[in-house]
Amino acid sequence: MMNIPSAAYRLQFNASFTFADLDGLYPYLDSLGITAIYASPILQASKGSQHNYDVNNPDKINEEIGTEKELADLTIELRKRGMGWIQDIVPNHMNFDSNNVWLKDVFERGINSSYAGYFDIDWEHPFSPGKLMVPLLGEPLQDILRDGKLQLLFKEDGFHIGYFDNHFPCSPESYDLILSAIDPGIKNELAIISANTLRLRDHNISDWTEAKAALTTALFNHESVITEALERINSDSSFMQSLLREQHIVLTYHELSNTQINYRRFFAVNSLICLRMEEQQVFDDYHRYIHSLYEKGYITGLRIDHVDGLKDPKQYVDRLRALFGPEVYIIVEKILDIKEDLPEMDIQGTSGYEFLSYVNQVVTDSKGSERLLQLYNELAPDFSDYEAIVFEKKFNFLGRYFNGEWDNLMRLLLSLDIIGDEEIRTGRLKNALGALMAAFPVYRVYTDRLPLTEHDERVFGEAFEKAYARKPDLKYELDALREITRDHPDDVVRANRLVFIRRMMQYTGPLAAKGVEDTTFFLYNPLISHNEVGDQPCVLGIPVREFHEKMIKRQSKNPLSLNCTSTHDTKRGEDNRMRINIISELADEWSKLVNYWQEINEPFRKQLQDVKAPIVNDEYYLYQTLVGGFPETLNRDDDHFIERTKTFFIKVLRESKLMSDYITPNQDYEAASMAFIDHLLDPSHQYLPSILPFLKKIIRYANTYVMLQTILKSTAPGIPEVYRGCELWDLSYVDPDNRRPVDFIKRKLLLDELNRIEYEEGVDKALEFAVNHYDIGAEKMFVTKEILNLRREDNELFLRGEYIPLYPEPGGERHVIAYLRHLGEKWLLVVLPLGIVANQGKPLTLQLPDNVPLSWTNIFTDETLSNRRIEVSDLLHKFPVAVLKNT
Repeated sequence: MMNIPSAAYRLQFNASFTFADLDGLYPYLDSLGITAIYASPILQASKGSQHNYDVNNPDKINEEIGTEKELADLTIELRKRGMGWIQDIVPNHMNFDSNNVWLKDVFERGINSSYAGYFDIDWEHPFSPGKLMVPLLGEPLQDILRDGKLQLLFKEDGFHIGYFDNHFPCSPESYDLILSAIDPGIKNELAIISANTLRLRDHNISDWTEAKAALTTALFNHESVITEALERINSDSSFMQSLLREQHIVLTYHELSNTQINYRRFFAVNSLICLRMEEQQVFDDYHRYIHSLYEKGYITGLRIDHVDGLKDPKQYVDRLRALFGPEVYIIVEKILDIKEDLPEMDIQGTSGYEFLSYVNQVVTDSKGSERLLQLYNELAPDFSDYEAIVFEKKFNFLGRYFNGEWDNLMRLLLSLDIIGDEEIRTGRLKNALGALMAAFPVYRVYTDRLPLTEHDERVFGEAFEKAYARKPDLKYELDALREITRDHPDDVVRANRLVFIRRMMQYTGPLAAKGVEDTTFFLYNPLISHNEVGDQPCVLGIPVREFHEKMIKRQSKNPLSLNCTSTHDTKRGEDNRMRINIISELADEWSKLVNYWQEINEPFRKQLQDVKAPIVNDEYYLYQTLVGGFPETLNRDDDHFIERTKTFFIKVLRESKLMSDYITPNQDYEAASMAFIDHLLDPSHQYLPSILPFLKKIIRYANTYVMLQTILKSTAPGIPEVYRGCELWDLSYVDPDNRRPVDFIKRKLLLDELNRIEYEEGVDKALEFAVNHYDIGAEKMFVTKEILNLRREDNELFLRGEYIPLYPEPGGERHVIAYLRHLGEKWLLVVLPLGIVANQGKPLTLQLPDNVPLSWTNIFTDETLSNRRIEVSDLLHKFPVAVLKNT
């Protein structure tokens, strides 16, 4: 039987949080109402990795995290409590360095390696045919050679070229050169062994390893001579250049990858190389160990990271399902456009970013947002056209950071021979291809046939329409590209077209992530709570009715998807977003404050040539940032707030790629922006006294929305996921800020106290304690543990139960979110306030359907209700949110 959790808890394993740290934590998670650990990757990753998405060895658990024995022991304790384990896996890419057990063999033997076909490498690339580009150098190669930063090393498994922590094994072909330089006598003595080793360089990994071991053993008989000679050899830059020419790799300056690359990277990250997971052998070898953990009962579910990077996601899911069987719970990380449906796959759903968007949108006041949009357009008119910014930033990213991938796609496109003119082929057609990719409206489509499906045709049609509008001068070339998406009677032509389309789809996703999420989301700033993964800042608020429609559809289509509100990839914490969303309900007050702040802070903006730092767009982003992240104590010195805000804002500036970036940081602009933050948070300045009363108001209202968000994700269709530590307030910024250590001792003590009071004095007294300690997030903890434990008691009600919207009388779009969940004899009523700034004290009535029970109990207050006509103000008089079960 499939193990479907009632609530999952995301944990980020690394050297600072290990299996040993989880041991002893599961009683706390059990008491909170959690029924599944949702684990970050656990396979062997790079040393010191904070996330483990950089796998080095898929055949063992990361030794910095723990051992399989520890995992087995954890499993025993978890199963006692009915808790499962959803494991995050990373099939798209692996770490790109010499510690990667598969890649190390490719570095050494090149195209002869047993793993040469495992990685997405173009061995015929014009950059250096037959060799793998390794763009990991921090400086140009000539400078590194001049400074002696490359060293020939002799280790237990032979000769290596060392560059800091990377030790690249020398090719078998270069051993003659090395031994000649060390001692010709040794070379002659080992000639037969060397020749045998060289002869086996294209054999399987076992034969090769055995042969090389014989050579290495023989070499160690001359270890002292070799060691002495290396000091002389390493000072000879001419020899080092000759040695490099003999290798199967080409060491290059990392910035060269912006213009040319002969392997597929994860996004634009040189240190992550993509796999050819579509190959059966690669799939089998990569999943062998993780499947063994499932077979042993340690794993009950899987989360597939970046499924859109794979050549054929549907094929991959089918293979995964065939391997693990029908009873494993499978979800995918899939970023869906606001109007996009999840493609049909044999999975249970997604990791839940779309749910984050739904909640974010429904709590935002669309009318107030119109005022905010007007304000923003007045402040930063150059940034008013969101769609234009998205297209421009995606297109520019192609040219500056992704040009190598762009050229690689062009070579594949030119092989289709769609345009004859050479000048057009090498210039205008490339721009047309870039325009199409920049105009693509979703991450990608899963095209696996021509002619295109109706869905794929619609998406491509929208992409071409946008590309024509943005680049009308490229109509001829875009027409030629449009023809590629159509069927062709010739099987070979059709197959080649499909190869190109599927290859392009492996790049439209990364382009969307980098051009939109990692660029535009730091530039277009009307209400930055919507500059979020899964959300869209061009839509600021949806009606309650639309939210209900989305929930009904979710229950019908994806009831087993996770409902996430914070992840390791979100741009800000879930409660940080709720605070900023409240600005939409206080738009007029906010506008006056911003105008005042601009006036009093103008002297602190620094003139730098033709701009003042920070520019108004960055200044406005910063004002919103402080509202979202300011410590709930209103003490600027708490939680390293100033230091964290500065670190975050440096990242904002570089990600926006406008006034600074990672390649060439604008140190003067960044320093001026840091000084501006210091002035803002200086207690002697007028800014702090003016924002603190506003923050008090924001926090008071946001506390209700924080609980609303928790209840929505726990009772609406889908399965709630709690990101590590978010049972208390989450005011974090983007990573690495949202990956800071969690104070679990604090959380356990608070939960223990709430449970003690509830057990000894009743739930109403536990609520009283939570309300009196709202300043430490006790209300959120209280709501979380009550609703998750209720859900655990009857998970089927939430998994399969009807979702029935309720609307108040008198009507109004932003008064309340109310709905019923119903299955058999079980009913649940949820009533949550909206528009809390404007609607306080307004009379509202909910009329329940005639077929619902008469008797209800509020799970938070223990109050009872015996009426189908409910006065909302009476229901919420004691606590601002309500969940009732029938009795």
